[in-house]
This record gives sequence, structure tokens and C-alpha cells, in this order.
Amino acid sequence: MSAIQSEKIRKSLYTIINEKVKQNELKEQLLEFVDYQSKQAFPFGELLVLHYNIFNGIENEEIYLVAAAVEMLILSFDMLDDFEDGDFKDKPWANDSNLALNSTTALLFLSASVIRNSGFKNKDKGISILLNYALQSINGQHKDLLNICRNEADYIDMTIQKSGSLVALSCLVGSVLATEDYPIEVETYSRYIGFIGQINNDLADIKTWNEKNDLINKKFSLPIIYLLNYKDEELNFIHDYYNNKVEKSEIIKNQELISKKFFKTGAITYTEVIKKVYQNKTIDALKRLNIDQDYIDFLLKYI
Repeated sequence: MSAIQSEKIRKSLYTIINEKVKQNELKEQLLEFVDYQSKQAFPFGELLVLHYNIFNGIENEEIYLVAAAVEMLILSFDMLDDFEDGDFKDKPWANDSNLALNSTTALLFLSASVIRNSGFKNKDKGISILLNYALQSINGQHKDLLNICRNEADYIDMTIQKSGSLVALSCLVGSVLATEDYPIEVETYSRYIGFIGQINNDLADIKTWNEKNDLINKKFSLPIIYLLNYKDEELNFIHDYYNNKVEKSEIIKNQELISKKFFKTGAITYTEVIKKVYQNKTIDALKRLNIDQDYIDFLLKYI
């Protein structure tokens, strides 16, 4: 099911770009970026189609164009996120970054345009949701860039806003195109799904020692927040690093110690417990919906 949907979304992306973009170099660049993005499949578009089906949307190929439109928005956000973090050396948009930035603008306008030109009865409500939740995500992204979320509550709130809003956007647009209204539980569990995805990224990040590592970049994540609040004299140099009192070389030199401390202090266990709490919250929200078990099972794959 997922593979078939991803292929239809990819073809729809090609259709939109080939039909709507007239400047040849821009068209080629956008198609290159879509090809790169397609290696990760299209989970946001898939969630949109899934929720359209959950609420008995009339089956048609146009829903895949809308799913592609949302994936365009996600691609533009991914690209902008990379530019903002300085994390795009291995991405196709690293070349001619000024042109790549211009292409993000094209993707944003194409996204809304595709939905507006669709034949869905509730398309205006769909566009409203897209704009509203995209802006919420941007607010969360700004907090993340400011690096100001340094305790559990603030970090969870920021992540649900930044990552959860994009998942909610996808699920809610699919829902509203199928039905006049949707249960509040859809927004609830979709935000949690986005949060859980970020927690998985945080856990993977602390095991990967490269220039993207959050601790090396003095960023905050749940395991790092826990580690920084743990009373251990052996970890004082990490506090000094975050306070600009020691150099990056001190962190690099102590990679093995830091990796062990993430386990020994309980930072990993703590983060896994938070993840489990939100997995259970997601399951509880899903159970309150009167939908087929097959749909529930599919959604559970995202957590």
C-alpha cells in the first residue's frame, strides 16, 4: 500500500512540476530535488491519502496531486531547515545555493496553488489548514533556531509545534477533503506522531559523532537536557563547553566517555520513557476513533 502510494505521489510531483514550471533550469532543479527526496519515500503525502480514505473520501487520482502538493511544502521546509542549520553539504541543494533558495519559493507557491485548483468541495478549508499549521511549524522552528528550549516542558512544546504541526497538517488536509469535519483526536495523535519522530532522531543523533551531532553543536535535545541536569563532576566539561569555556576539541576527545554517560546516567532510558508515554497517548487517541483496525495498524507504524 505504502509503496504504491509513494509511486503515485512521485508521479504527481513530476506532473505538477512539468506542467506548472516554465523556466527550464528551475524545472530541472526541482525534478532533481524530488528525485533526491523520493529516496525517503513520501510519508506526509501517504498520511494525507490515508486520512482521506479513513473518512471515506471518493477515490480519485486528484488526491495524489494534493498529497504531492503537501510533499512540496515539506521539501521546501526541509531545504530551508538545512540552510538555516548550515547542514546541506551532502544535499543536491548545496550547489548554487542562491538558485536553490529561489526554488523553495516556487515549491511553497506551487503547493497552495495545486490545492486551490483542485476540484475538492472543501479545498478552501484545506488551504486554510495548510497555511495555519505551516505557520505553527515555522514558529516552532524559530524557537529551535534560537536554541532556547532548555528544559523538558519547553522542548516538548517546541517539538510538537515544529514537527507535530507538519504531521497534523498532512492528516487534517486529507481528512477535511473527505469530510466536512474531523474528530479532534486526529489533530491530537498526529501531533504526537511528529513528536515521536523527532525523539527517534534525537536518540539516533547522540550515537552519531559527526559535524551534525547536537551536542557538538551545543544544541538541546531531551537526552542532552537530562545529561546537563545530572549531577556528575565528570560531566562538568560539557557544561563548560556549552558556556563557551572550553573548545570543541574537549568534546571530541571525550566522545567515548560521553557515550557511556548517556547510558549510565539514565539519559537514554529517560528519553525512551518519554517516547513511550507519547506512544501510549497516540494509541489512546486512536482507540477513541471508530475506524477500521487496518487503518489503526497502519498508523501505528509511524510510532
